[in-house]
Amino acid sequence: MSYEDAPIVLGDGERVVLRRPKLAFRNLAYGEIGPNVKISVRNAPPVFGLGLLEAVPEAEILSGKGKPNYVFDFEANARRLGRFGLKANQPSLKQQIANAFAEDIGVTSSLFPDENCAPGQAACLRAGSTKPDLSNTQLAAVTSYIRLLAVPARRGAGDPAVIAGEAAFRALGCATCHRDTLKVGDFAEAPSLNGVEIHPYTDLLLHDMGDDLADGRADHAAGPRDWRTPPLWGLGLAGKAGDGANYLHDARARTLVEAILWHGGEARDAADRFRRLPKADRDALLAFLNSL
Repeated sequence: MSYEDAPIVLGDGERVVLRRPKLAFRNLAYGEIGPNVKISVRNAPPVFGLGLLEAVPEAEILSGKGKPNYVFDFEANARRLGRFGLKANQPSLKQQIANAFAEDIGVTSSLFPDENCAPGQAACLRAGSTKPDLSNTQLAAVTSYIRLLAVPARRGAGDPAVIAGEAAFRALGCATCHRDTLKVGDFAEAPSLNGVEIHPYTDLLLHDMGDDLADGRADHAAGPRDWRTPPLWGLGLAGKAGDGANYLHDARARTLVEAILWHGGEARDAADRFRRLPKADRDALLAFLNSL
């Protein structure tokens, strides 16, 4: 991975250098990559609060202004609304986890029983197992663990800068896609949370983010320019464990300012309004985002 600079000047003259990723492959073990292969870089998203998002009723999600992605649910043997994954390409937390086991680390399960081998990987194909690596009990345990990971608490919500930043967030139009409030339906593993309001700052729907963020890869109803609105809860803790912070689907943005300025397509007007803000208002908006 390499980067080329893409400088941009804000309304008050401050200069921000964005970086545009460029991907190249060297020392390929199985020959050149075919011309029809779609390449898309992925930045691993946080895994807390996913049980709450899974428990949001479909009707609540569809009341938003984005585009739904309908995908195949292997367990239900039917098409369902996608809500997990960067392009909303998984309908349930269990399937999202089983897919990650299979595609990321080659661990099969009853949902994804086949080894993820390319045609040229003869040894991989010969080593296919007659039974899944992950038992149904193990998959259920991992799913329950992830489903119940709690969301980090807000910090400094009453700070005047944070309050001003939240007002700016709404005025810029960010809350159109980053919905602040959703209502949980039935949450079988934590019934005390049935019906509560949560504040994930996502609509779980797809939005056209413009050519600059397009990856050239469609995924069910999601086109190359479409991305699911990522939740913002926990955003202010990114990088605080010493592992560095990066943002957007391909980690190109090193700061929240860079992440905002990359917004295009449906979010272009909001990003342009952010670019024209005075520095004090930009700082207030960042204080709000870092409080989440």
